[in-house]
Amino acid sequence: MGTKLQGKRVLVTGGGTGIGREIAQVFLGEGARVVICGRRHGPLKETVDALKGLGEIHFVECDVSDPADVAELVTRLHELWGGLDILVNNAGIYEGGSLEKVGLKEWDRAMNTNLRGVFIVTKAFLPALREAGRGANVLNVSTSMAGSIEPHTLPYAVSKAALETFTRCCAVDYAEHGIRFNAIAPGVVDTPMQDFNKGELGYQEWRTAMEHVHPLKAVGRPTDVAAAALFLCSTDAEWITGVILPVDGGISAV
Repeated sequence: MGTKLQGKRVLVTGGGTGIGREIAQVFLGEGARVVICGRRHGPLKETVDALKGLGEIHFVECDVSDPADVAELVTRLHELWGGLDILVNNAGIYEGGSLEKVGLKEWDRAMNTNLRGVFIVTKAFLPALREAGRGANVLNVSTSMAGSIEPHTLPYAVSKAALETFTRCCAVDYAEHGIRFNAIAPGVVDTPMQDFNKGELGYQEWRTAMEHVHPLKAVGRPTDVAAAALFLCSTDAEWITGVILPVDGGISAV
């Protein structure tokens, strides 16, 4: 147990599984109070039940692309804590395909969660972050595919590349208020987002194939990403804003 985030009020979107769940667990272990949100009741409740022994954690069902849901989320956090110090925009979905294969439905689904949702949530909590003052910060979860393009990833890669530009724009606009904006860009991480590929190939075959994608010859773990998130959200990074930090086993170096 540590104290890097002692007493900080944290919201993690998409916090019921994978990277979001690991960030919630690591932040709790550093003294933060955490709310996780997402669309599915089951994973949210299971995560809260599993982690409540570490500290104060709550969940709120919320579709981040729905302004009404997000308004209720703001109200709930105000009732709990009266404000917010750290926002982690982790909620995201994968939609792949090339231009001729992707339909408007898939395109909109990726943009609605990966970009529109971040816009809505961040805008809704901006007054609370301003009130929290210097030290408040926002962390957006991007992907290595935003910069290291892979075939047939158009909707996902474009939505995350736009998210990185959003991050830098906000970093510039709100630096004078002491609010930091950063992003992390993971490579392939062993999370439920990869379950389809694991099922198609078989777990060991998938893992071997993904290890060869990364120069470090290893698949990422949620703990790898959570450690980077903790650094950027803590006072260790108090002079860092507008950064897109690769956590990708070396993909961005190739």
